[in-house]
Amino acid sequence: MKEWQTFVRRFSDMTEGKRELFIKDLTPGTAKYDTKHVIAVVARSATGLTDPNILWIRGESGEKAVEPWYIAIEQVMKEDCVPGKPWEDVLDAVAKRAK
Repeated sequence: MKEWQTFVRRFSDMTEGKRELFIKDLTPGTAKYDTKHVIAVVARSATGLTDPNILWIRGESGEKAVEPWYIAIEQVMKEDCVPGKPWEDVLDAVAKRAK
């Protein structure tokens, strides 16, 4: 089972279900910290997920949630980069580009 992490402004922003996320690989090795833009199902429990992995949630200041969530990646988006400003919310930048 792989481990990933994602960041949210507030822990309450994370909800169960299908989500568009940027996740970072926590697997030791050359791919550690690689970021992927994905469509995935997230849940508090691995039960019912197909091929679940661990997902650690971190708040805006880097604080790690006490308990892990679980993620089942459905689609990896094929983008080399997302244009935007460094301080801009990355999902907002993706939405602007799609228009």
